Amino acid sequence: MRGLKNVAATAILILAATTMTGCVMASGPTIDEVRADTDAMMQRVADEVPGGVPEVRPSDSPYWKCAESSFYYSTRWTVAPEEGFNGPAFIEALPARLGDGFRKFETVEVSVPAIALKHSSGMLLDVQVIDLDGRTVVSLLGVSACGEGKPPAE
Repeated sequence: MRGLKNVAATAILILAATTMTGCVMASGPTIDEVRADTDAMMQRVADEVPGGVPEVRPSDSPYWKCAESSFYYSTRWTVAPEEGFNGPAFIEALPARLGDGFRKFETVEVSVPAIALKHSSGMLLDVQVIDLDGRTVVSLLGVSACGEGKPPAE
């Protein structure tokens, strides 16, 4: 009986070691890949804004650490829509227009039309229709999944 316990314990240890090694050795997307994916998704949303003209809003540092040698990438855009833009209708229709892969993410109630979405890749997207300097704009905030590698020098 003692021999079976030792075999079972050894098997569990080998399984645990294999599982942990597999997790450590598995590589995810690079920081360049998650940045490209996030920028492409931001452009995809900007393209949905009728007559939209996107403007990238620079930040001091778009990268922040999520793990050892891995970083998130974040970007903020504003998109100026054409005259007569219906912000609440745009926000309501956006998930269906973007299609599969997106789900509504946890939100807090705000006083403007807004939605937070999470993509199956792990990317987060916050979309709000706001007044900026006397004009209506669609404010986009994208945060990538965690990407491996060092961010490029900006």
